[in-house]
Amino acid sequence: MFGIGSTEFLVILLVALVVLGPKSLASVSRTLGKAMGEFRRVSTDFQRTLNAEVEQEEHNKRKQEAEKEFFSPEARAEHAARTAAQAQPAAQPAAPQAQAAPATAPAAATETAARPAVQAEVVPPAAPTPPTPPADSPLAQALAKARAEAGGNGAPTAQTETTPASGAKA
Repeated sequence: MFGIGSTEFLVILLVALVVLGPKSLASVSRTLGKAMGEFRRVSTDFQRTLNAEVEQEEHNKRKQEAEKEFFSPEARAEHAARTAAQAQPAAQPAAPQAQAAPATAPAAATETAARPAVQAEVVPPAAPTPPTPPADSPLAQALAKARAEAGGNGAPTAQTETTPASGAKA
């Protein structure tokens, strides 16, 4: 403790006892103990804050390095090449495969030629409809007003037809 030994500490306590007296020594030691406890709490809090800041700085640095690596021109080019390579086999028609087949197996070519090419129909998923607010709500009134100002380009809904703010019923 502060680089003093036990005998030195004992001498200091004896001098304090003689100088301060037994009654005031108790209150001084209590005050000193409270001050030491407060000092420890403050130093622990400071150390935690410092460690948190260092960890945050390291996290930000790692994040910047990862973003730099991911968004670098080389990474973009590599990603574009992979995407093109994956899209290229899917975009090739079935006819070149049928032309290569007669050289290796004529029976397979006639089988392929006899079957019509079937393409899968791509159906886009239905867009989810947002929940509609009640007709008398301020949101419904604001939406109706915005649609009316836009010239009615939006599809009419039940709220726009009966909203008192729009002024007209369809």
